[in-house]
Amino acid sequence: MSQPDASEQFDLARFVLGYLEHGGSLLTPPAYGVHEALLPDALARGLQVDSYLRLAFAAEAEPEVLRLSVNHPLVEAMAQEAAQQPGHAQTAINHVRLEKPGLYDLAAKTYSFANARLSVARNAVEQSALYHYLRFNFKATLLSDEKQEQIVSVTLDLQAGRVVREPEHLARLATAETETAFAHLPPARPRWPGAGEALDLVTWQGLLLRGQAAAEVVLQERLTAQQTRNQRFLELDLARLTDYYDSLERDLRRRLERAGEEEAERRGAIESKIAALRAERSAKLADTRGRYTLRVELELINTLLTMQPKLALPVEIGNRRATITRQAVWDPLLHRLELLMCDVCGEPGEGLHLCTGGHLAHRGCLAPQCVECNREYCQLCAEQVLVCVVCRRPICRASSRPCPDCGRITCSEHLKLCHAADGQPATLPQPESPATRAAPAPISPAVEPKATPQPGARSGAKTAKAGAKTPPAKAAAPLPTKPAPKAVRIDVELREESPRLVAFVMRSTNRVLAKRIIELIPNGIHVECQCEKTPCPANGYIHRPAPPQLIQEQVQALLTELQQEYHLPSKRVQFFTFHGHDVSERQTLLLPAIWRDPRLLSEAQQGFNDYVRRRR
Repeated sequence: MSQPDASEQFDLARFVLGYLEHGGSLLTPPAYGVHEALLPDALARGLQVDSYLRLAFAAEAEPEVLRLSVNHPLVEAMAQEAAQQPGHAQTAINHVRLEKPGLYDLAAKTYSFANARLSVARNAVEQSALYHYLRFNFKATLLSDEKQEQIVSVTLDLQAGRVVREPEHLARLATAETETAFAHLPPARPRWPGAGEALDLVTWQGLLLRGQAAAEVVLQERLTAQQTRNQRFLELDLARLTDYYDSLERDLRRRLERAGEEEAERRGAIESKIAALRAERSAKLADTRGRYTLRVELELINTLLTMQPKLALPVEIGNRRATITRQAVWDPLLHRLELLMCDVCGEPGEGLHLCTGGHLAHRGCLAPQCVECNREYCQLCAEQVLVCVVCRRPICRASSRPCPDCGRITCSEHLKLCHAADGQPATLPQPESPATRAAPAPISPAVEPKATPQPGARSGAKTAKAGAKTPPAKAAAPLPTKPAPKAVRIDVELREESPRLVAFVMRSTNRVLAKRIIELIPNGIHVECQCEKTPCPANGYIHRPAPPQLIQEQVQALLTELQQEYHLPSKRVQFFTFHGHDVSERQTLLLPAIWRDPRLLSEAQQGFNDYVRRRR
């Protein structure tokens, strides 16, 4: 075997002396290969040595000198203590200039909004501050029939709360400087919901949760490949075990058939073997499925804090309903303005909408727009958007019309129709499409009604001229409709291998009242409904998928609409997840991992945008 290079060999002296110096010890330059060290009392007690040491690392040393080797108990104690302390570190970006003339003009050219305008905040002054980036290094352990480990690194912008993914940006953050030249600048306050001060524990804990979610996204491609591989081997093992136990059971069945009726003892023994074989078969199959179940464990190894000064200018974003203040942040390292963040999904974007509640949001992060006043609310303000009980269209609280009799909410167009059908909301007739509209049947001459002479009119008088006005007929009262059938529960079925959810509204134990399918397709989240309403207002809708961290809340909101439609509480909803032939039951929604696949969600979001563009 070839000898390792000198750079690859472990430098014992550097490790020991560095450890002592890091612990606060005083070291003198070596004299004749002997190092003198004065240790703090706490460090000496922890290592169980004297406070004054004379150390040597050569093969030969004086008797009163402590000679250290790799296997020395003192070196092992130092190594064990160092292994228990994570290697957290900090770096600083110092090679930047905090000057940018015309920052507001640049912000006015960079930022655009769909329903708002940008203006300078009153008494606005450019401010310099220290901004931070936090890098988490995780050890990801993939456990199934075999154990795999991988290091996953995620870098987050501490002030913006978002994940930094641009390779160029990450490369520029790499520096060896550990002390900042801008220590006099105050740290900038984080701008994402739930954050405290920049260096508070609650802020770092919130970033850690976001970093774990980002690490899972990074691992998603490998997890998908591993799950495909596990599924293939699982099917092979299940087929092998099934064939093996089927052959054993067939053999026992043949022996049971050959046994005579008078051999009761022998028949009982064979039947006992068949029962034991079936129990063993079930246990083996369950053990095999458990062995191929993929589990992921994330362990934080260490963190890296990078400090960088930036320049910020307060600007106002407003329309006639709301005005908010945001920071236009100039990044001197990348020589560009940072994009403003969506308050719903936490991702940067252009052409953001200003909702009436004072949030910036992407178009896909908005709640349905009010049909009365056209107010826009984001998903954070979704409780401000209600639904008319008659036409099922969205209407905000400011424009809603609560009925003084029944308390239901309607739009101005359907006032007093909220209890017009035996105390229930009236059902509106659906307009027929031109393709399905039937041609009017001709009136038979034999049954054509004759004109009834008016009182006082002459016999044989001429009829009224064509086009003469006739008094309008009195509108007939709407026919009462039957109340909606009562539902008892909702059963929701999910499958691990497909992003498809089927909700069965049950009228009784085994009678289905309605079936609603929520499926992630290339054009978005498609909703299909088969129920007693013809047609159903929810059928055929396509929604823009939310980001991976919010997709479960979006699907839960669609299920909540179904619950409210049939007046069922959450305790009447059960969720069944199919894992091959196994079924697990839960009381809350837990979407399979395929729903959070970033590739599928990205394709669906792009497909939804293209679909909307074509419709326009």
